[in-house]
Amino acid sequence: MKHFIVGVSLVVLSGICYGFAPILAVYAYQGGASVSEYVFLRYVLASVFYIVYIAIYKRNMLIIPWKSTLVLLLAAGISQAIASYLYMAAVQFTSAGLAAILFYTYIVWVAIWGFLFYKERLKIFGITGIALALIGLVMVVGVSWGKISVIGFFTGLLAALTLSGFIMASERAVKSLEPIIASAFICFVTAVTLFLFGSITGTLKLHISTEAWLACVATGIFTSIALVALMAGMKIVGATTASVLSTAEPVTAVVFSALLLSEKMTALQLVGGLGILIGAVLVALSKRQSIHIVENKI
Repeated sequence: MKHFIVGVSLVVLSGICYGFAPILAVYAYQGGASVSEYVFLRYVLASVFYIVYIAIYKRNMLIIPWKSTLVLLLAAGISQAIASYLYMAAVQFTSAGLAAILFYTYIVWVAIWGFLFYKERLKIFGITGIALALIGLVMVVGVSWGKISVIGFFTGLLAALTLSGFIMASERAVKSLEPIIASAFICFVTAVTLFLFGSITGTLKLHISTEAWLACVATGIFTSIALVALMAGMKIVGATTASVLSTAEPVTAVVFSALLLSEKMTALQLVGGLGILIGAVLVALSKRQSIHIVENKI
């Protein structure tokens, strides 16, 4: 049970760290950074932190044991890069609130893929928890339904589908690797993919201010913590539970936007945040028994 609580705590920590990314993006954009530059620097700096740590403490773990694991890591890194860009594209065509809702439907997709491919089953608590978490997200982001476009709608859904691929691929890969090694490789592949895209499109010039650089360094640190915490936590609790617990990300973004950017929270958003937390607890409880049985067998 303690092992399971550690896994839950790691995933929640991951969501909180990820939640600072959009806030730091505001400061980066004010300093002249483009979306492409911010996203690229976020992952390349995180990769640097991982590489330095591994070079000092984990040099004996650099060999990836199986070709299949390597393929999964590549798939996870590329899908993470694509999901990031698709999410940004959705925001351009529709409201940020609706784009966020569409993006976080990846929770449902992860549960569906887990059921179809890995025979993961959720009890009634789990199904109710997913539904409650998604309803809570609607309340938290404060959706403006008046600004909907077909392109934005389907781009947001495609981003969610792509991110669900990242979750499923990384979950399988981390089963045979240390979380720090899996995180480093995935982050590096994401950075390379974003670099290639930015270079081809001409959006990666890196002529940005000191303020923007500081914001990018900060988000790189948060991302490096978030990804390894997600990998380690997901290795314990599984992809479905991790996906729901990761909704701590939008809650963090809303709360600290209010504190740091003077964006006020409504009563509806507060109720939605509570709904997300309750939903996460329900999913975690629905999975607890199966995790406990597996640990006993081991």
